[in-house]
Amino acid sequence: MTDKENAAPAAAAAGPRLTRSAAKRAAESAAGGAGGGAPAKRKRVALGELPSNAGVPRAPPPRPVKPAKAARPGAAVAPRPAASAPAAVMAEAERCGSSSPPCAGAGADHDRDSSASTSPPRAAADPDSSASSSPPRAAAAPAPGDPQLCGSYASDIYTYLRALEVEPTRRSRSDYIEAVQADVTANMRTILVDWLVEVAEEYKLVADTLYLAISYVDRFLSYNALGRDRLQLLGVAAMLIAAKYEEISPPHAEDFCYITDNTYTKQELVKMETDILKLLQFELGNPTIKTFLRRFTRSAHEDKKQSILLMEFLGSYLAELSLLDYGCLRFLPSVVAASVMFVARLTIDPDVNPWNKKMQKVTGYKVSELKDCIVAIHELQLNRRCASVMAVRDKYKQHKFKFVSTLLPPVVIPASYFEDLAE
Repeated sequence: MTDKENAAPAAAAAGPRLTRSAAKRAAESAAGGAGGGAPAKRKRVALGELPSNAGVPRAPPPRPVKPAKAARPGAAVAPRPAASAPAAVMAEAERCGSSSPPCAGAGADHDRDSSASTSPPRAAADPDSSASSSPPRAAAAPAPGDPQLCGSYASDIYTYLRALEVEPTRRSRSDYIEAVQADVTANMRTILVDWLVEVAEEYKLVADTLYLAISYVDRFLSYNALGRDRLQLLGVAAMLIAAKYEEISPPHAEDFCYITDNTYTKQELVKMETDILKLLQFELGNPTIKTFLRRFTRSAHEDKKQSILLMEFLGSYLAELSLLDYGCLRFLPSVVAASVMFVARLTIDPDVNPWNKKMQKVTGYKVSELKDCIVAIHELQLNRRCASVMAVRDKYKQHKFKFVSTLLPPVVIPASYFEDLAE
């Protein structure tokens, strides 16, 4: 016992303690330095460090040919196959002969590895395969602009999303408070959404998680009457599902129980999660306001001297304000996103008509079709609606969002801005 207790101090005095992995690396390094031929470990490469043509397969470089040793005079030279060649390859080589063209099958692998044969190189049967003597394939020229915008397919993608958002199974009812719910009011929904904004900010969740969670809440309440004491449970269960769908490292169920001050148990949370998924029939990927807002923001950014961040943050602020208003459920997500762009452009530059032919072409909406939604978002920005909840407004008062919640539009929108553009 005494020897064991004193062993640790003695080892500490002898030098710093090494972990098993560090000792293993040190041993391999010493063995490599002594042997001189030990292969070094390949460095792990992150995806962001890959070159632009990393996906193009390249042929391996030819192996160097060792010079044959000079035979002693008078000694009989017996042909000896390479030690590393398998038996099948040696048999194939003996059958084909050194002066004949290389055979297919096992002999092809031997010819590729060994360059001692005097036969001519085999012609490539596949135009995509590259021989060791061919020049490296040139990398494709990068497409101009941002490749993530998918310019070649943007129109088709937008058409598909517009068709997807109108499917009845992916939309919530705009009157479920009056038609379905008996104990839940519109003000309770507003308070829940405002709290979910704080939860998303607390756990640093992406914006799509928040929008999807609120979409799941509205779709569930459209067909299931719920008591007010379980409304918060519905909110965190919807946030858990959305986080699993969108996040790389979503919070655990225990985290959502904790954020409710352990009002609900993990079993209750998982049971509510199951009920939501059954109702949605696992149709989780519906387009949201944020889906359309990304496309519209990049298209609306015309002044290259001005940072696009102001437009992005202001658009995100107005879009999250629209989540608070139960009355905005009657508008499609694409309509809300287009109306958000109108109000954002109006706020940044009130003296210029926010709607032009480019915006009409990108969104597919005339300004007269957006009038009701524009008025609703304008009133939200002026605190005429949902003024009692402050999570969204406080969130966008931060410096990292350029204080966009402090920006105010004109109190009255000029009537000329609602006139359709001439064709």
